[in-house]
Amino acid sequence: MIQFILVIKNSKFIFNKIFSISKEFALDRGAEQINHEYSKYQFFFRTFAPKYSIKNMKRIQIINGPNLNLLGKREPSVYGSRSFESYLEELKTRFPGVVLSYFQSNVEGELVNKLHEVGFEADGIILNAGAYTHTSIAIADAIRSITSPVIEVHISNVYQRESFRHHSYLSQVCKGCIIGFGLDSYRLAIESFL
Repeated sequence: MIQFILVIKNSKFIFNKIFSISKEFALDRGAEQINHEYSKYQFFFRTFAPKYSIKNMKRIQIINGPNLNLLGKREPSVYGSRSFESYLEELKTRFPGVVLSYFQSNVEGELVNKLHEVGFEADGIILNAGAYTHTSIAIADAIRSITSPVIEVHISNVYQRESFRHHSYLSQVCKGCIIGFGLDSYRLAIESFL
């Protein structure tokens, strides 16, 4: 136990890097099938990180809707100046025991299709449907149709904005809502699943 703690403190970057690679290449196959290039680290991964075995890891899907591909450029006074991709890397480092997948689309039907695709296997779905939150019965019906719990998130406090943003078709079919904490809304949503 002491050796494990020392290894993590002294080799945090190495551990996170190995672990990230292990998740990508061994997600459905077990740690013994880590990509050949990184097989020399297999002993380290299996010996020092048993609590993060692939089988025990939570799978959380993040789905972002329209215009969220422009985070970091779009209205920085409302949404901040950081891209979601850079924040996602921070989340992956912060939650090494979670498999985080990311999908973004500006098309309503693609969001519905993604909910159908992952909605029976994911341990949780974090959904920021953007403007579709206030208009989409189709997305609400998709959430109602799947078994994975969904957390609705919004970066800004929609209740401090235009009145049309005060209504959500999604809230009543989601497990919960996290609104107005900036990008940290996603972190809080992940923590709610753990």
